[in-house]
Amino acid sequence: MRDVKKLNYQPIPKFKPMRWLDRRLVFRGYSYPVKNLLLIGIVFLFLVSVSAYFLISHQTNQADPNEAIQKETNELTGRIGRFMELPAGEQPTLATVTDQDKLKGQDFFAHAQNGDKLLVYSNAKKAILFRPSTGKVIEVSNLISGDSQSQPPADTNQNTEN
Repeated sequence: MRDVKKLNYQPIPKFKPMRWLDRRLVFRGYSYPVKNLLLIGIVFLFLVSVSAYFLISHQTNQADPNEAIQKETNELTGRIGRFMELPAGEQPTLATVTDQDKLKGQDFFAHAQNGDKLLVYSNAKKAILFRPSTGKVIEVSNLISGDSQSQPPADTNQNTEN
């Protein structure tokens, strides 16, 4: 058995399906690994698709502002309705306090801050001042047509009727 000649044995090369990833792309005298270029392309496409998603969702929210106001009103009435009985069968008018200095002389807005939400139930003659940052009701008042001190004004900046 010793006289058996050894043949030039070369093993069959291993099959590498991703062999093209090991190549390099030469452009204007610089060499770039294909792996890196592919990774950069995937990240770029991901960022473009995320940006497009947020742009489209922002435009749909801007397209129908009444829907956004309705959603915010329903959210606020749900939060307030957990601990306080709200007038049934009536959709409130929602307003946001944007400048508390203009409301200084009115008793109802004595403790108001910018960002507070005002829910006005005109049929039930009720007004509720709510602070979303703390989740607390600041003031509740009955609307009386003759007494201007206890009645919140109709113009509290951004008064939006639903």
